[in-house]
Amino acid sequence: MSAEAGSMQLDARVRRHYLHSAALYKRWSPAGHLHFGYWKWTLNPFSRSAMLAEMVDQVALALLPRPGMRFADLGCGYGTAARWIAERHGCAVTAITAVPQQASEGTAAAIACGMGHTVRMLCGDFRTTGPDSGSMDGVYAIESLDYGAGTDKADVLREAARIIKPGGRFAMAGGFLLKEPRGWRRRLVSLTTEGWAIEHLAERDPFVRAMKQAGYEGIEVRDVSWRLAPSALHGLLLMTRLWVNRRISGSRTDPEERAHLHSCMAGIALGTQVDLFRYLIITARKAS
Repeated sequence: MSAEAGSMQLDARVRRHYLHSAALYKRWSPAGHLHFGYWKWTLNPFSRSAMLAEMVDQVALALLPRPGMRFADLGCGYGTAARWIAERHGCAVTAITAVPQQASEGTAAAIACGMGHTVRMLCGDFRTTGPDSGSMDGVYAIESLDYGAGTDKADVLREAARIIKPGGRFAMAGGFLLKEPRGWRRRLVSLTTEGWAIEHLAERDPFVRAMKQAGYEGIEVRDVSWRLAPSALHGLLLMTRLWVNRRISGSRTDPEERAHLHSCMAGIALGTQVDLFRYLIITARKAS
């Protein structure tokens, strides 16, 4: 099978996952955030929406945003983070998703809140984004780069470097394996990836090496794993409530939804394996 054919199959799996799991994601965040939340001392740990927005801020601020800057969001989902950044920092954001339904909803939401000219939703592959080389002041991604190839995600990192201006910024947040899983933990990783339509989780050291090869410098790796604990508890409670409601009503879970829920549970369990898996915010700049 050619690499192109493999990519097309992967994209189809990703689209199917997000289509069938849309209702579950909306339960998690009616606003459309598709990631964990970031907790800090000034935030109410019972407010999931505040923690989700804070994760966006943690990534956005690493881009050193100023009004008029142009950013690209790789794997933007419904464009919720893009709209947040555009509104708070006065930036223009090109937001890319492989899921047509997300692009349509994101476009409608941007127009509805008066950001139709500052947030541009594109339906496409973030490994071949479309913007001109060197046209972006920065690129960011929140829990989406695992949909790149291999464990180093070099294909996505090269494409991000292509569209970033010399001296521009890169920032991402997501989970990383620290080493190859063995024994029962290999199965735990497989359960995590299967329901989210991911081929391979990113590995920290290969990822950082790929960043250097792609031309990034000043790379900073920040472990924020424990900051996710409150929102992970929200996830457990939400899944428990959903299971009880389904049992009472006698309704069945769609197979894709069931796989998604299994991945959520496995992913939270994986987060307790501190020697194997960590949640990181990684920032860098493109060499001048």
